[in-house]
Amino acid sequence: MEACNVSGCRVWDIVLERYKKAWRWYENWVSENPDVVSQIEKIFRVFSYLLPGAVNVDTVAAELVFSISNLLVLFHDGILRQARGLSVPCLNISAQRLMRWLTVIDHTEVFVEMAAAKSWGEAGRWFFISIIQILRSIFRWILLYKHKSGLQAQPPIKPLNRETELTPSSSSQGMERNESETPGRNVDKETEAGNSGVTFKGGRSGRVVRLLDAAPDIQKRTWRLPSIASTNGQDKTPQENEEPSELLGIPLAGESLQIARPLLHLTSLFVWGQQSWKPWLLSLAADIASLQMLQSSKHYNESEKKELGNRSLMLLLYLLRSPCYDLYTRSRLLGALKSLSGTIPGAGLILKPLMEYLPIWQGIYFYNWGR
Repeated sequence: MEACNVSGCRVWDIVLERYKKAWRWYENWVSENPDVVSQIEKIFRVFSYLLPGAVNVDTVAAELVFSISNLLVLFHDGILRQARGLSVPCLNISAQRLMRWLTVIDHTEVFVEMAAAKSWGEAGRWFFISIIQILRSIFRWILLYKHKSGLQAQPPIKPLNRETELTPSSSSQGMERNESETPGRNVDKETEAGNSGVTFKGGRSGRVVRLLDAAPDIQKRTWRLPSIASTNGQDKTPQENEEPSELLGIPLAGESLQIARPLLHLTSLFVWGQQSWKPWLLSLAADIASLQMLQSSKHYNESEKKELGNRSLMLLLYLLRSPCYDLYTRSRLLGALKSLSGTIPGAGLILKPLMEYLPIWQGIYFYNWGR
């Protein structure tokens, strides 16, 4: 018996060691090949778009593939952030864990709703919608009041902009590698200080160009200058490392209202029904009031200003939400698409499938309790 236990432990240790080696290899491969990883993710996402029409797969399965593609991006971004040191330094581990859970909820909630509706009908669908929104609100309130996370994006962890966030490190590494090989380079001192030696300024023309020795790999090269330097010669703080602004007073109340708005909308739906204008108007009023209260403060970083702009644009989605869509937007939108399809040559190849999918997308994505 003891021999069996010893042999079983050895087998388990061997399996665990092989798993650790495979995991380390995969982390290194992802961190060294972000472009290849991005292409695989794009293929996976396009496949999720083509599934319903090409293979005639149920929309629930297609939504599952789409959710998995988003989770794959989140997973790979986590590896790349860890490899590049792009995690938010001012938030502790528990706050970052809550942000990851919120992001997972954002990426999977549509699939959960659709799967619940297929398995348990509308009652099951609304039950899971309620559970998801309650959990989301609780997590976001904990982040806001306990961890001082400031103005929160949705999803909290945005996809990593691999072109801008990863290229500067490649350029810096390239410069460090070639710095000793190219002594005596005639580089403008002010530009060298601001751009870490990856660009130089022409003495006569004044044009700023990137050094050949500091160029990244050929697959990552663009015509843009490295983004790690600002125009005044000082380093910019990457949005990944920006500290969240502390919300107090009216802005804090505005963000709290934004968090509570999905719950207010759900409650009003249960009270007045889905065909009533009151939930639609209440939700719109809450969104506008939240924006006005948040805009009373001017002390936001760049990512938070971008989030406020996104929230303002999201107000346009109310035109695609019932009952406004059913009574006003649908007829006008379909009429405009039909007119463009008959007027512009070749436009029908894109617009006709769009008109066919629009009722399905409106019923699945343009709801009002999540955003």
